[in-house]
Amino acid sequence: MEADKQIKANNLSFEEKQEKTVELPALDFFKINFISFLVPLYICLGLFLLFEYGFINLLSIPPIIHLFILPGFFLLLYYIYLIILIEFTAFWARSWNKKSPPKQGVFQRVLDDLKSEEGKMMKYYHKRGFIIKFPMWLTSKSPFPWLVNRTLRRISHNKIGKNVIYSDAYVGLEFTDIGDNTFIYPSSGLSSHAVNSIFGKITIIEIKIGKNNTLYPGIIMGCGALSTDNNVIYPNTVLHKSWRGKPGKYYYQGSPGRPIEVKDKY
Repeated sequence: MEADKQIKANNLSFEEKQEKTVELPALDFFKINFISFLVPLYICLGLFLLFEYGFINLLSIPPIIHLFILPGFFLLLYYIYLIILIEFTAFWARSWNKKSPPKQGVFQRVLDDLKSEEGKMMKYYHKRGFIIKFPMWLTSKSPFPWLVNRTLRRISHNKIGKNVIYSDAYVGLEFTDIGDNTFIYPSSGLSSHAVNSIFGKITIIEIKIGKNNTLYPGIIMGCGALSTDNNVIYPNTVLHKSWRGKPGKYYYQGSPGRPIEVKDKY
Protein backbone atom coordinates (compact mmCIF):
# COMPACT_ATOMS: atom_id res chain seq x y z
CA MET A 1 0.00 0.00 0.00
CA GLU A 2 2.77 2.41 0.89
CA ALA A 3 4.45 1.64 -2.41
CA ASP A 4 1.23 2.38 -4.33
CA LYS A 5 0.83 5.71 -2.54
CA GLN A 6 4.42 6.62 -3.35
CA ILE A 7 3.90 5.77 -7.04
CA LYS A 8 0.71 7.87 -7.17
CA ALA A 9 2.51 10.78 -5.49
CA ASN A 10 5.36 10.57 -7.99
CA ASN A 11 2.92 10.44 -10.92
CA LEU A 12 1.05 13.47 -9.55
CA SER A 13 4.31 15.35 -9.11
CA PHE A 14 5.29 14.46 -12.67
CA GLU A 15 1.94 15.66 -14.05
CA GLU A 16 2.26 18.97 -12.16
CA LYS A 17 5.70 19.52 -13.65
CA GLN A 18 4.34 18.81 -17.12
CA GLU A 19 1.56 21.36 -16.66
CA LYS A 20 4.04 23.99 -15.43
CA THR A 21 5.68 25.29 -18.60
CA VAL A 22 7.57 28.41 -19.56
CA GLU A 23 5.33 30.58 -21.70
CA LEU A 24 6.89 33.78 -22.97
CA PRO A 25 4.84 36.34 -24.95
CA ALA A 26 5.97 35.40 -28.46
CA LEU A 27 3.76 38.02 -30.11
CA ASP A 28 5.19 40.72 -27.86
CA PHE A 29 8.75 39.66 -28.70
CA PHE A 30 7.94 39.61 -32.42
CA LYS A 31 6.55 43.13 -32.15
CA ILE A 32 9.71 44.34 -30.40
CA ASN A 33 11.96 42.86 -33.07
CA PHE A 34 9.78 44.01 -35.95
CA ILE A 35 9.48 47.63 -34.79
CA SER A 36 13.17 47.83 -33.84
CA PHE A 37 14.06 46.71 -37.37
CA LEU A 38 11.59 48.94 -39.23
CA VAL A 39 11.95 52.34 -37.55
CA PRO A 40 15.68 52.81 -38.40
CA LEU A 41 15.03 51.31 -41.86
CA TYR A 42 12.37 53.92 -42.71
CA ILE A 43 14.64 56.74 -41.53
CA CYS A 44 17.48 55.47 -43.72
CA LEU A 45 15.07 55.06 -46.64
CA GLY A 46 14.11 58.72 -46.22
CA LEU A 47 17.81 59.71 -46.25
CA PHE A 48 18.34 57.67 -49.42
CA LEU A 49 15.42 59.40 -51.21
CA LEU A 50 16.73 62.78 -50.03
CA PHE A 51 20.15 61.88 -51.44
CA GLU A 52 18.72 60.75 -54.79
CA TYR A 53 16.22 63.57 -55.39
CA GLY A 54 17.73 66.38 -53.33
CA PHE A 55 21.37 65.88 -54.35
CA ILE A 56 21.82 63.65 -57.42
CA ASN A 57 18.86 64.94 -59.47
CA LEU A 58 18.97 68.54 -58.24
CA LEU A 59 22.66 68.94 -59.08
CA SER A 60 22.41 66.77 -62.23
CA ILE A 61 25.24 64.47 -61.16
CA PRO A 62 26.46 62.36 -64.14
CA PRO A 63 25.52 58.64 -63.98
CA ILE A 64 29.16 57.49 -63.86
CA ILE A 65 29.86 59.65 -60.79
CA HIS A 66 26.56 58.54 -59.27
CA LEU A 67 27.58 54.89 -59.58
CA PHE A 68 31.01 55.68 -58.17
CA ILE A 69 29.74 57.32 -54.98
CA LEU A 70 26.73 55.02 -54.42
CA PRO A 71 28.62 52.12 -52.69
CA GLY A 72 30.21 54.52 -50.21
CA PHE A 73 26.83 56.12 -49.54
CA PHE A 74 25.23 52.71 -48.92
CA LEU A 75 28.01 51.92 -46.44
CA LEU A 76 27.35 55.24 -44.71
CA LEU A 77 23.62 54.47 -44.61
CA TYR A 78 24.38 51.09 -43.04
CA TYR A 79 26.43 52.81 -40.33
CA ILE A 80 23.65 55.36 -39.71
CA TYR A 81 21.11 52.50 -39.57
CA LEU A 82 23.12 50.78 -36.82
CA ILE A 83 23.47 53.99 -34.79
CA ILE A 84 19.73 54.71 -35.02
CA LEU A 85 18.93 51.09 -34.16
CA ILE A 86 21.09 51.27 -31.04
CA GLU A 87 19.63 54.59 -29.90
CA PHE A 88 16.04 53.56 -30.61
CA THR A 89 16.32 50.28 -28.71
CA ALA A 90 18.15 52.10 -25.87
CA PHE A 91 15.22 54.54 -25.62
CA TRP A 92 12.77 51.62 -25.52
CA ALA A 93 14.81 49.81 -22.85
CA ARG A 94 15.02 52.95 -20.69
CA SER A 95 11.22 53.19 -20.68
CA TRP A 96 11.08 49.60 -19.34
CA ASN A 97 13.70 50.40 -16.71
CA LYS A 98 11.42 53.09 -15.29
CA LYS A 99 8.67 50.50 -14.85
CA SER A 100 10.98 47.87 -13.36
CA PRO A 101 14.58 48.95 -12.58
CA PRO A 102 17.12 46.15 -13.11
CA LYS A 103 18.47 44.70 -9.88
CA GLN A 104 21.28 42.45 -8.76
CA GLY A 105 20.71 39.54 -6.44
CA VAL A 106 19.06 36.11 -6.23
CA PHE A 107 15.40 36.04 -7.27
CA GLN A 108 12.58 33.57 -7.71
CA ARG A 109 12.08 32.87 -11.42
CA VAL A 110 8.38 33.70 -11.39
CA LEU A 111 6.88 33.24 -14.86
CA ASP A 112 3.16 32.83 -14.23
CA ASP A 113 2.36 35.75 -11.92
CA LEU A 114 3.34 38.97 -13.70
CA LYS A 115 1.59 41.13 -11.09
CA SER A 116 3.96 40.12 -8.31
CA GLU A 117 7.20 42.07 -7.78
CA GLU A 118 9.50 39.27 -8.93
CA GLY A 119 7.13 38.29 -11.74
CA LYS A 120 7.23 41.85 -13.06
CA MET A 121 11.01 41.90 -12.75
CA MET A 122 11.31 38.63 -14.70
CA LYS A 123 9.01 40.00 -17.41
CA TYR A 124 11.22 43.01 -18.08
CA TYR A 125 14.40 40.97 -17.57
CA HIS A 126 13.39 38.77 -20.51
CA LYS A 127 12.37 41.80 -22.59
CA ARG A 128 15.72 43.51 -21.99
CA GLY A 129 17.55 40.34 -22.92
CA PHE A 130 15.50 40.01 -26.09
CA ILE A 131 15.66 43.58 -27.40
CA ILE A 132 19.45 43.80 -27.19
CA LYS A 133 20.11 40.61 -29.17
CA PHE A 134 19.27 41.98 -32.64
CA PRO A 135 21.54 45.07 -32.47
CA MET A 136 24.25 42.95 -30.79
CA TRP A 137 24.18 40.39 -33.60
CA LEU A 138 23.98 42.98 -36.37
CA THR A 139 26.81 45.17 -35.09
CA SER A 140 29.09 42.19 -34.42
CA LYS A 141 28.63 40.94 -38.02
CA SER A 142 28.89 44.40 -39.60
CA PRO A 143 31.98 46.18 -41.00
CA PHE A 144 31.85 48.26 -37.78
CA PRO A 145 32.34 45.69 -34.97
CA TRP A 146 33.39 48.40 -32.50
CA LEU A 147 29.70 49.34 -32.31
CA VAL A 148 29.23 46.24 -30.12
CA ASN A 149 30.64 48.27 -27.23
CA ARG A 150 28.29 51.15 -27.97
CA THR A 151 25.37 48.71 -27.94
CA LEU A 152 26.39 47.31 -24.57
CA ARG A 153 26.87 50.76 -23.07
CA ARG A 154 23.71 52.38 -24.39
CA ILE A 155 21.09 49.63 -24.19
CA SER A 156 22.02 47.70 -21.08
CA HIS A 157 23.79 48.16 -17.76
CA ASN A 158 27.40 47.73 -18.79
CA LYS A 159 30.58 49.67 -18.18
CA ILE A 160 32.92 49.09 -21.10
CA GLY A 161 36.35 50.74 -20.90
CA LYS A 162 38.53 52.06 -23.69
CA ASN A 163 40.07 49.68 -26.24
CA VAL A 164 37.95 46.70 -25.18
CA ILE A 165 37.77 44.16 -27.99
CA TYR A 166 35.33 41.28 -28.27
CA SER A 167 36.62 38.90 -30.92
CA ASP A 168 33.41 37.03 -31.84
CA ALA A 169 32.86 36.06 -28.21
CA TYR A 170 29.63 35.55 -26.28
CA VAL A 171 29.23 38.92 -24.63
CA GLY A 172 27.64 39.65 -21.27
CA LEU A 173 24.37 41.36 -22.15
CA GLU A 174 24.06 43.31 -18.91
CA PHE A 175 25.83 44.02 -15.62
CA THR A 176 29.40 43.73 -16.90
CA ASP A 177 32.21 46.07 -15.90
CA ILE A 178 35.19 45.65 -18.23
CA GLY A 179 38.40 47.63 -17.72
CA ASP A 180 40.50 49.35 -20.38
CA ASN A 181 42.65 47.39 -22.86
CA THR A 182 40.88 44.06 -22.40
CA PHE A 183 40.98 41.53 -25.23
CA ILE A 184 38.47 38.67 -25.33
CA TYR A 185 39.23 35.89 -27.82
CA PRO A 186 36.63 34.02 -29.92
CA SER A 187 34.40 31.40 -28.23
CA SER A 188 34.81 32.85 -24.75
CA GLY A 189 31.63 33.73 -22.88
CA LEU A 190 30.52 36.06 -20.09
CA SER A 191 27.24 35.64 -18.23
CA SER A 192 26.17 37.87 -15.37
CA HIS A 193 23.14 35.65 -14.71
CA ALA A 194 22.71 31.99 -13.85
CA VAL A 195 19.44 30.04 -13.87
CA ASN A 196 19.63 27.53 -11.04
CA SER A 197 16.74 25.53 -12.50
CA ILE A 198 14.03 26.33 -15.02
CA PHE A 199 11.42 26.84 -12.28
CA GLY A 200 13.79 27.72 -9.45
CA LYS A 201 15.85 30.82 -8.81
CA ILE A 202 17.93 33.12 -10.98
CA THR A 203 21.13 34.84 -9.89
CA ILE A 204 22.04 38.21 -11.41
CA ILE A 205 25.36 39.66 -10.23
CA GLU A 206 27.76 41.96 -12.06
CA ILE A 207 30.93 40.57 -13.66
CA LYS A 208 34.04 42.72 -13.17
CA ILE A 209 37.15 42.45 -15.33
CA GLY A 210 40.17 44.58 -14.48
CA LYS A 211 42.31 46.61 -16.85
CA ASN A 212 44.77 45.00 -19.31
CA ASN A 213 43.13 41.57 -19.14
CA THR A 214 43.39 38.86 -21.79
CA LEU A 215 40.77 36.11 -21.99
CA TYR A 216 41.87 33.32 -24.34
CA PRO A 217 39.44 31.05 -26.27
CA GLY A 218 37.03 28.83 -24.39
CA ILE A 219 36.82 30.94 -21.22
CA ILE A 220 33.58 30.80 -19.21
CA MET A 221 33.09 33.65 -16.72
CA GLY A 222 30.08 33.36 -14.44
CA CYS A 223 28.04 35.89 -12.51
CA GLY A 224 29.85 37.71 -9.73
CA ALA A 225 33.30 36.67 -10.98
CA LEU A 226 36.04 39.27 -10.54
CA SER A 227 39.44 39.52 -12.17
CA THR A 228 42.03 42.11 -11.16
CA ASP A 229 44.30 44.21 -13.37
CA ASN A 230 46.80 42.50 -15.71
CA ASN A 231 45.22 39.05 -15.46
CA VAL A 232 45.78 36.51 -18.22
CA ILE A 233 43.19 33.72 -18.37
CA TYR A 234 44.43 30.80 -20.47
CA PRO A 235 42.23 28.66 -22.78
CA ASN A 236 39.38 26.47 -21.53
CA THR A 237 39.31 27.99 -18.06
CA VAL A 238 36.16 28.28 -15.94
CA LEU A 239 35.79 31.30 -13.69
CA HIS A 240 32.72 30.11 -11.82
CA LYS A 241 30.08 32.10 -9.96
CA SER A 242 31.72 34.61 -7.56
CA TRP A 243 35.22 33.45 -8.59
CA ARG A 244 38.19 35.33 -7.10
CA GLY A 245 41.87 35.12 -7.94
CA LYS A 246 44.82 35.02 -5.57
CA PRO A 247 46.64 38.21 -4.48
CA GLY A 248 49.75 38.81 -6.57
CA LYS A 249 48.86 36.10 -9.10
CA TYR A 250 48.19 37.06 -12.73
CA TYR A 251 48.02 33.83 -14.78
CA TYR A 252 45.15 31.35 -14.42
CA GLN A 253 44.03 28.11 -16.01
CA GLY A 254 41.81 25.12 -15.27
CA SER A 255 38.34 24.39 -13.99
CA PRO A 256 38.00 26.27 -11.77
CA GLY A 257 40.71 28.77 -12.67
CA ARG A 258 43.83 28.28 -10.54
CA PRO A 259 47.08 30.28 -10.52
CA ILE A 260 49.86 28.92 -12.71
CA GLU A 261 53.50 29.85 -13.08
CA VAL A 262 54.58 31.16 -16.48
CA LYS A 263 58.28 31.01 -17.21
CA ASP A 264 59.84 33.74 -19.30
CA LYS A 265 61.28 32.25 -22.48
CA TYR A 266 63.76 35.06 -22.95
